[in-house]
This record gives sequence, C-alpha cells and structure tokens, in this order.
Amino acid sequence: MDTRKRVKKLWRKLSFLERVGKISLIFIPLFLFAKTDTYKYTNIGNIALTVTNFGVLGNAFRVFDPVTHEPLPSCEYPIGSRTEHLYRAGIWVGAKLGNEERVSTAVIDALTATPGSSEGFEFMPTPYIGDTVIEKSTLITSQYYDPTAISEQDFYATFYDTVSTIPNHHPLGLKVNLVSLAWSYSYIDDAVILDYTIKNIGPYDLDSVYLGIYAELVTGNRDFWGQDFGRSPFFQHKRLFYLDSLRMAYERNDGYDYLAQGMVGIKLLGVQHDTTNIPMDSMTVSFNWWHWDYSVQVSDSQRYQLLSNGERDPDVDDEYVEQNGYVDPAFLISVGPVRNLFRGDSVRFVIAFVGGMNPTELVQNANWAQRAFEANYILPAPPPSPRLVVVPGNRKVTLYFDNSPEFARDPTPPHLRDFEGYRIYRGTSPQLADSSWILLKQYDKTPDDTIRDVDHSGGFNTGMPPKETEGPYAGWYKYVDYGVKNGFTYYYAVTSYDVGNPDIGLPSLESSIRQNMVKVIPGTPPTEDKKVYVYPNPYKKSSLWDKPGPYGRVIRFNNLPPKCTIYIFNLAGDLVKTIHHDNPNYGEETWNLITDKDQEVATGLYYFVVKDEKTGKIKRGKFLIVK
Repeated sequence: MDTRKRVKKLWRKLSFLERVGKISLIFIPLFLFAKTDTYKYTNIGNIALTVTNFGVLGNAFRVFDPVTHEPLPSCEYPIGSRTEHLYRAGIWVGAKLGNEERVSTAVIDALTATPGSSEGFEFMPTPYIGDTVIEKSTLITSQYYDPTAISEQDFYATFYDTVSTIPNHHPLGLKVNLVSLAWSYSYIDDAVILDYTIKNIGPYDLDSVYLGIYAELVTGNRDFWGQDFGRSPFFQHKRLFYLDSLRMAYERNDGYDYLAQGMVGIKLLGVQHDTTNIPMDSMTVSFNWWHWDYSVQVSDSQRYQLLSNGERDPDVDDEYVEQNGYVDPAFLISVGPVRNLFRGDSVRFVIAFVGGMNPTELVQNANWAQRAFEANYILPAPPPSPRLVVVPGNRKVTLYFDNSPEFARDPTPPHLRDFEGYRIYRGTSPQLADSSWILLKQYDKTPDDTIRDVDHSGGFNTGMPPKETEGPYAGWYKYVDYGVKNGFTYYYAVTSYDVGNPDIGLPSLESSIRQNMVKVIPGTPPTEDKKVYVYPNPYKKSSLWDKPGPYGRVIRFNNLPPKCTIYIFNLAGDLVKTIHHDNPNYGEETWNLITDKDQEVATGLYYFVVKDEKTGKIKRGKFLIVK
C-alpha cells in the first residue's frame, strides 16, 4: 500500500474524539465579514441552499440574519423543516503545468474561512472585493424578473483563483462563473443545479484538468440539537453512500436525531469543454472520502491524486461503523481529465444538490435533475402564480390577485397559453407538508374541462372568481375567507394550473404555493371610537397562547387608533412597557410579555393606557396574567 493510501486509511480510523477536541478548542465564527450581498440562499423550491460569491456553498451553520438573529439556512431540506444537510461544499480544480501538479480549492476541512487569504479557501469574488450574488427570475411576478433568466430563481456569482499570496498555494489562473438554478415545479423542486463555467485566464496552458465537488454533508434538526447544533455531537451520526449508476453521493442521519427529515445528495450531471459535451463514460469518475481534517494536511500533489485516482471508497453504512467505529467523513466526487485547457479556453462543470424523503424519492429527483440538464433547462412549466395581496380584517381575510398567469406561455413547444384555473390555499404553518394546509377554492376557466371535483371539496368548474370593482385593486380577482380567528397566524397562497398534455403523458401542472405565500394575522381595523380590548384576558401561561410558534407568548390589543402609544403599568403603578403603533390599515398590536428592561413579566393584574397620537384621546383598560 502506498503512502497516500496508508495516510488516508489512518485518518479514517482516527477516533471521533479528536475532532471533539479540535472543535471545543477552536470554535471560531465563520464569515465574520459576511454581508447579505456576498451570499444568498435559494427559497423558490424545497431546498434552501446558501450560495456565495467566493466559491463556498453552505455557511457552516454560523450565519445569522442581522435583524431577526435567526440562523440562515445552509442546506435546509425540506424547506421550513429546520433540518440541515450541509456544513460546507465547494469545487476543486486540479491541473498539470508541465510536471507540476496544482489544485485550487474553494473549501477544505477547516473551521475558519477567509477566502483569498486562507489555504484551502482560494477563490475571491474579484481581484477587487465587491462583486455581489445577482438574482434573476423567469417569473414575471418576481421583483427579480429578467428575460435573460434561466430558472425561477437564478443566482449568478463570479470568483477568481488569481491570488498568489495565499499560503502554500500556486494559482491556476481561473475565472469561475457560477449559475445556480432552482424551480418550484413539483417534479424538480427537490433539486438545485449548480452550473460552473471555469475559464483559463492565466499565463499558462493547463493539461489533464480534473474537476471535483468537495462536501461535508451532515443531517440534523436544529430543534433536536438546540444549542449543540453544529458542534461535535452533531457530526457523529453520519451515514454516507455512493451510487455509481447516478454518480451521486448522499448522506442520511443514523436515526439518533428523530426530528431530522429527508436526505440530500450531490450528483454529477455533466462536463463540457468549450461547447462540446464530454461523455461521462469516457472519463474517470472518483469518489473519495476521509475523516474530517485530512485535506488540511495534504499537499497539492496529494489533492491532485485524490481528484484523479479513479477510486470508489466504501459506503459508511451501519456495518462499516460497527466494524470501524464512528467516522466523520468529508468527501470528493471528481471527474476528468480534460486533456488541454489552453489559455482562453473554458470547461463547464455541472452538479446538482438533490433532496428526497427516502432513497426512492432521492433517485427519482436525481433523474429529474439529469433530465433538466440534458434538456438545457427548457422544462414544461405551469403558469406562474398571480400577484397576491392579502388584507386582514375582523374575523376575515380578503385576497386580491391579478390575471397575469392567464397570458403566460409554456416554455416547451408548442408554447401554448395553456392556463386553466386558480386554486386558493390556507394553512397555519409555513411548512407545506403540515396537515393544516387545505384547499379553500378552485376556479376553472371553462365549465366543461376534464378536471373534476375528485375530492368533493366543492367549487370546481365554476368559472373565474368575481372581480373587485373599486379601490386600489379594482379589476383584480377577489376572495374573502370568513370565520378565521383574530390574533391567529395564517398563511395564504393562490396558485395557477394548466391543462397538461395528455399526448405526451404530462399531467396538469400547478405553480408552487411558495411563489406567493403570504403570512397574515386577522384582527380589527383601526378605529378612533371603539373600546380597546385585550385578548386573551385573562392570559394563562399554560394555554395555547403561551406556546412557542405562530400563536404563542403574546397578548393582543384591538380596536386601536391608526397611530397611538400603549403604556402598560403594573399594580404598583410602575411603567413596564411602552408600545408604539402606527398602521393605517390594521387596528391591533401585540406584546410578547417582555418588559422594557428585557425581563419576563410577572403574573398579576396590569393596567394599560392608549393615547391617540392624532386626537390626544385616552382609553384605559386592564388585564390579568395568571399561571
């Protein structure tokens, strides 16, 4: 056995405790400099994948929203489930310059990430920092609509391997244009495609070029792990598999985390040299994995060997772990060689992140990603969801939506306007798999279509909905949902669907609920004349309203003037909270039971005073908080 294989085998057998020690001693925040223009995450489909403008995919679970302080998704699947599947990933490119082997890596096994200055993080946004991730969309209702877009959510990033000051790194002289593609269509929404165009802009011709995707997939639910999420115990439960027939690696949790949902894989889709496709069967495909922290220790020559060795490492399944103990694998899928990449030449390297709730679904979704690539991303599509405005009212919610989907043409031949109707949905959770989601109404363009009321839910074959006749939404369709509860959170969406194409076996396609899903809380409209109430009153901490989530740990004030200030006092007369309300369309306000001094409020009787800032009128009341 040669030295490289012995080192690799040794690292596989290292105790997981070594990583525990490293993480507990060196837990340095990632992306300390990160801004919202340097990374974005997909949210149109069912995978929330972070894409950056410096070659890194995922965010190592250490990027937080600057406003809400909530963690941003790294590779959340299904979206909204709080189950993450990726620590970090990125491309590796290896080539020969004469007898010298060089490798440029977007990411390696390391905790810190300082692109352009740290070994292993060797791509920069531009020679001059400042480029952003650009978003485009084919959806005419999107704020990012662009006729040059490819998918419903394109991200464009450009980064370079030209910095020669990185320790132990010799640049290849590469410019990388990355386009990530995501759709909401039901057959392709469990995939995100990453299409890399890698151009040789350096002073040398490159030979024997190998392309790879490095990744550390790991599955865990944020609610299950709590404060330990992303730390050492989390990585102890990986199972890693490789499917030769699909050129795809995937990972799942070993079952310890019972809240974790689904699995995510990374699949090679294709390679193109300039404009010529290279058959995958004509190239060497390698799958290598190692115990985390190995790739930090190796030279460019050893990394090149990993890219080009043609090996297929064993699956990290239950049997492997039983025989070898816990391992913490990071892996590399690679393909090559591209024999010559002359100065000015480009090579295209396309992969997909694919999700599935089980292995069967994962394979099915991977096949759809492959079909999308081979179809040059021209896919059958439903009409887009309409523009939607949702207005809360007193125990009702009014939806207004336009007719723009009725003029959309299918991207695939014969490019017909095949719009058929609308569906209106309501749920109490942003997770579409939640059982609270129901179909409220369906409208059909023609009363004699072939789509029937198969579930007897009513409202089918009724023609188009009524239109608003006055106000800012005159001419838009209107639907009123009566009987909802004030103070409760609801989500609404209006989708569009087409007639399908029976001649080619294509069923009716429907746009995604995610395209225009809106959160709303019904409540009273603003008023200057009615008495202000608090609900629930009394507030019981053991009730539904005290549970975390969309309903809980708030009390609500209703019948408020459009602009007012609420002062809350305890029984001793101390001012505990001041709330400013300014909304001409909504007459309610919430209090999360936290005082102005950031303390949880005590049980007892409280008084409130509401001052109308326009008229100066004062309204008073009281409420009770009990255990």
